[in-house]
Amino acid sequence: MTLNRWRSLLVVAYCLLGVLYSIVTPIFEASDELWHYPLVKTLADNSLVLPVQAAGVETAWRQEGSQPPLYYMLAAVLTGGIDTSDMNEIRRINPHADIGVIHPDGNVNMIVHPLDAEGFPWKGTVLAVHMTRFLSVLFGAATIWVTFAIARSLFPHRPEIIVGAAAMNTFLPMFLFISGSVNNDNLSTLLGNLVTLQIVFLLRSKHPPSRRAFAALGISMGAGMLAKFNIGFHIPVVMLCLLLLSWRYRSLTPLFVGGVTAGGLTVLIAGWWYLRNTQLYGDPTGLNVFLDIVGRRAIPANLSQLWAERHSFLQAFWGLFGGMNIPLPSWVYSIFDMLGAVGVVGSVGFVFSRLTRKRPSREHLWQALPYALTLLWMAVSFVSYLRWTSETPASQGRLMFGALSSILIWLAVGITTWLPSRLRVAGMAAVTLWFAGVAVYAPFAIIQPAYALPSNEPPPSVMPITAFHYPATPGTIELHEARVITDEARPGDYVFVELIWSIAAEFPQDWSLFVHVVSPDGLIIAQRDIYPGAGAMALSDLTTGRTWRDMLAVQISANAYAPQTAGVVLGWYQKTTGQRMEQVARLSDDRRGLPNTFQIGEIDVIPRESALGVPNPTSINFGGLIELVGYAMSDFSPNAGDSLTLTLYWRALQPVAEDYIVFAHVIDPAQVMIYAGSDAQPANWTRPTSTWTVGEIVEDSHILTLSRDTPPVPGIYEVEIGFYQNPGDGSFPRLRVITADGDMANDFIYLSRLRVLPREDSP
Repeated sequence: MTLNRWRSLLVVAYCLLGVLYSIVTPIFEASDELWHYPLVKTLADNSLVLPVQAAGVETAWRQEGSQPPLYYMLAAVLTGGIDTSDMNEIRRINPHADIGVIHPDGNVNMIVHPLDAEGFPWKGTVLAVHMTRFLSVLFGAATIWVTFAIARSLFPHRPEIIVGAAAMNTFLPMFLFISGSVNNDNLSTLLGNLVTLQIVFLLRSKHPPSRRAFAALGISMGAGMLAKFNIGFHIPVVMLCLLLLSWRYRSLTPLFVGGVTAGGLTVLIAGWWYLRNTQLYGDPTGLNVFLDIVGRRAIPANLSQLWAERHSFLQAFWGLFGGMNIPLPSWVYSIFDMLGAVGVVGSVGFVFSRLTRKRPSREHLWQALPYALTLLWMAVSFVSYLRWTSETPASQGRLMFGALSSILIWLAVGITTWLPSRLRVAGMAAVTLWFAGVAVYAPFAIIQPAYALPSNEPPPSVMPITAFHYPATPGTIELHEARVITDEARPGDYVFVELIWSIAAEFPQDWSLFVHVVSPDGLIIAQRDIYPGAGAMALSDLTTGRTWRDMLAVQISANAYAPQTAGVVLGWYQKTTGQRMEQVARLSDDRRGLPNTFQIGEIDVIPRESALGVPNPTSINFGGLIELVGYAMSDFSPNAGDSLTLTLYWRALQPVAEDYIVFAHVIDPAQVMIYAGSDAQPANWTRPTSTWTVGEIVEDSHILTLSRDTPPVPGIYEVEIGFYQNPGDGSFPRLRVITADGDMANDFIYLSRLRVLPREDSP
């Protein structure tokens, strides 16, 4: 089969799969589509007039209104004739969605989908979203063509690399998933790789470039910078290309004519938008407002923290679906990672072998430049990604797709480098089959089941064990079975609960289910708030008689005190008002109001295993220097004005050069009010940290005397601890907590909560 036929076959295969992914994924359930599409709608409704962004102003498109607008404008023109006035009815936010969090009980839905509203034939908002998704699929198809063209230009006599790279692009699950969604990355991915293709063509041409080539480059750059910020990092690569062309042809024409032509068209196409940002926000990119809206990291991530986030980066390169909360099986990632490692090491070996050959001539150096420029673009893209994700949590490998063609070409080079010539085609065929197999498997076995509604259970044959309603509005929900599956759990473990519910009377409003694990002092040590059906349903959609099973996972706080026996209780509340349903009991035909929570069982919270002989073992790393290995508290429900003793058990992880001060506070985080505090060097100033030996356990007690004015309502307070220095310059630098995976967290931690009771002498 000829290369052109392979290209056509791959593009057709991609289009079929891209459309499949776009249909299987429910609308608004693909990454940030929940916010991308509303920007398309507002442009369509307002004659392409861009919104003005402002932090603190709630909009349906959130930070996406700060993105370059080309993708959204094209989609708005495409869908402008569709009546999308039903968007708010279709786009019902799941207030408890675990976005970016993989949870054992699911709850992956970012919206609650109206029953039967998304079926074919599509109409309204559903039609507009699917039309925009199909536009994205077309951009993805063009990206496949670009990858094929770059590989063919760089390795014209290596069909296994040409077809292999394009095939990996075709069947990469994450590429298919994003390409089947409303996301400006689809256009920017195409344009970023298209600019790379044009640079490769310019450098590999045997003739001086024409003005038409410079104009095409300028149009691609201008469109790219109007599609996404990251294309702007191509500017220094383009400038270097023009400089090299001038050097090769010993003429300033490529540098000046090419620079003026390409640069002028770039400014002409995209400059207005950057000028607008400067006038509105004082920043050409508008990223200051983008970050104000989406949220910055409390402390910018350093390289150690970014390294700790490598797993999520790789998952979101190979395939991580939904709101970054529906993963492939771990063994699938392991195989992808192995192929990636083989490809990277092989590519390094390939480049090294070429560099260490006999002394290259000037012509050999020139021939190597197109290859070097693709590597340079990958490096520039990666550095820009690191810079971005250090400011805001965004450790997603898909953000590297602007260099995807280059990445996959070099991955194919690296994989085939390990193989003898006669096995290279077979080797890349095997890799292609692996990619294709996962690409076909994921929509049916991973994505579709994640959004399936719970099956309708048989009608209950026994009376409910309890029921809930809100007296002011219609609606009653009955609990027919409740079982705490987990007998005992340690801090940080999940408690699994099985429930069977049925609708006795229909609800006009939506309510949230809560499951709490409550200590004997009435402190919540674990909490799960969720919509019914693992977040897939809304009470207002359910008809009388609908019966379903909920399997929930409630995570014990990592710093909960143990041992203790805690109760597992549940109830229903309204997210917007905080109002709770009341529990009702049936006595003949009468209903009698009971408490608004129902206890379904108990759980033994047991300490973590430890050989250190300390109470309530834990492991909290402060700055890689000191570890909290356990703690004890004398009272969990003191009265206002009382004192309690907090005993901390420390261990030095390495020699500590400085003398740190321990702070321990009883604090109301919502008001940032401290009602009891102790700041002292360990063991009442008798054991400075600089005197500790590695591995030594230091017992450190603090007396916390509560203010007599500590409010007993609501009465729940956090116990906050940490370390700081007092260098005498007023800075008081703190040690940051390092999580188990190496992530740098806050500069304090919360231990167990306290419930503060009224003063004993209060009236």
